[in-house]
Amino acid sequence: MIRLGGMFLAGYLGLIVLTPLWHALVQLLGRWQSWMRDLPMPNLAVLVTLYLALAVRGSPSAGAACAAALGYVTDLLTGAPKGTHILSYLLVFFVIRGMSARLYVQGRFSQIGVAFLAALFNAVVVVAVHVALPPRGRWSTLIYGPMEAGMTAALAPLVFYLLWRLDRRLAREAATEGVFR
Repeated sequence: MIRLGGMFLAGYLGLIVLTPLWHALVQLLGRWQSWMRDLPMPNLAVLVTLYLALAVRGSPSAGAACAAALGYVTDLLTGAPKGTHILSYLLVFFVIRGMSARLYVQGRFSQIGVAFLAALFNAVVVVAVHVALPPRGRWSTLIYGPMEAGMTAALAPLVFYLLWRLDRRLAREAATEGVFR
């Protein structure tokens, strides 16, 4: 059982590591096309955190631990102060987990809407932490939040489906349950 959990976490972290590769590709293409230089990046870690919060199986403490691990890896990859993304992903996890009984996310449009709101909330928390820390950030960077949230929401149904397939592959008893079928 621990081996399956480790492989599951490795799949989640693999998605997070692919994000910088996407960013490098966009930067490389941006050398030829100037409009591609400012493309917002989808926040795959928010989608993984949403999947953990809305998935049927797993305890809340295990999901929170995975969200914290994703936040730590994101802090390492982005160069943000340690704890910035850990705090934001844990807040997203617990808010969505607390509202999970009231959220209906089986439809594609509802998945897009919930992912947009969660990514926007995550952006607000990250900017608020950056403004509060000593090398003071600016609230004006929040203007990129809706664009990033839109890109994240556009990829939400595909990422949720891939994570559900990975979950079903690793744990056969999860094949018939879950909100992402």
